[in-house]
Amino acid sequence: MENIYCPRTEKVISVWDALAEFQNELHPDRLDRIVESDHDIMEAMGLEGNIAEFDKLLESVDVGQLSSSKDVPVRTFLPHKVCSRPKPAETPAKAAHFNCVQRVTARKSVKDQRNIDVKLRYNRHKYMERKQDLETRKDLTPFREMVLVVRFYEPFKYKAGRRLGHPKFSQEYYVLSSQYLTELKDKIFCHCDAGPFYEISGDRTAEPIEKPPKSGFFFVHDTFYNDFRDDANHDYSGVIRKWADRQSLIGELKTARMEDTRFGDLKFRLGYPQMYQHQGNCEHLFVISDCRLLATTDILTRSRYPWLNSYGFSRDVPCNICGHCQAQYIVQNSTRHIFDPAYICENCLETYHYTEDGEKIGDFELHRYTLTMVRTEEEADSEEASTSQ
Repeated sequence: MENIYCPRTEKVISVWDALAEFQNELHPDRLDRIVESDHDIMEAMGLEGNIAEFDKLLESVDVGQLSSSKDVPVRTFLPHKVCSRPKPAETPAKAAHFNCVQRVTARKSVKDQRNIDVKLRYNRHKYMERKQDLETRKDLTPFREMVLVVRFYEPFKYKAGRRLGHPKFSQEYYVLSSQYLTELKDKIFCHCDAGPFYEISGDRTAEPIEKPPKSGFFFVHDTFYNDFRDDANHDYSGVIRKWADRQSLIGELKTARMEDTRFGDLKFRLGYPQMYQHQGNCEHLFVISDCRLLATTDILTRSRYPWLNSYGFSRDVPCNICGHCQAQYIVQNSTRHIFDPAYICENCLETYHYTEDGEKIGDFELHRYTLTMVRTEEEADSEEASTSQ
């Protein structure tokens, strides 16, 4: 594939080899000693018992010596929290009687409301708060694992001869080198997994007749990693490999089982686009943006991984009739709409396409439209708390 999409870097990373190389650089006899306190630092520097000399050393390397009274104060930024703006000064009661003040106030309120309703381009994703639960046991040892940062993008439809825009960010996960690929696959969110979406105009409460097999693969470097945990799963890569055999620019493509492959077994280039395909033809580009040692500042509980670090907000689709509510259904082949397909909400569907007795008005096809947000660990904890109460 590198002959078609030329990589910007030639270095191919092997995770297990990189882990061994890092550990050799860190002196294997000292990996079990994690520096966590001043006493550990004093012991490592040979200053054990010499507190005065150690305090003198701390004063010499204190970053406070780099500060100045003329420096502009820097506000602490927490990416998982929304920074609130300072409240504007209140308008005096006497000034509120003037028409010019009333117009400025009204114009400002409309502008503020518009900024609330419209999601800005640079504020369409959220970072999760990285905190260690004190009640859970730390069962991971720093510098003994590799952490891979995997960034997924929203699926798209490719058309030959048409230039694609920038891919839209979807989710970013932190995974451990000792985890299997299937552990990440089970964490990935995609609204296509809520299907199959049958025609339900006759009965809107009908449940899906059957769930499709959870087939899918990761294509990393030159290998297809297929999910064969279920006997009903299909090998989506078979057709692609047959096509690739007839191409002169594409080299040999390999296959492996996803449930038998750990992230440490992978070989890849940092930042080079890879492919995740599932549900037939739902394709997601993803990149491995970082590969590093597990640090003491990381979450040291294995059960928390794969860790969802950030996710993008889904695009809201308004109802084509009222324009206020979010669409919940898709209507196709209807003579009553100027759009085909048309996205409409529950209320408009009942009043525009059905009688009071529940009978259809005209002929049309109806499909359920789901655009569920990513279910974070915080939401899961709150749901469990409310259930227990």
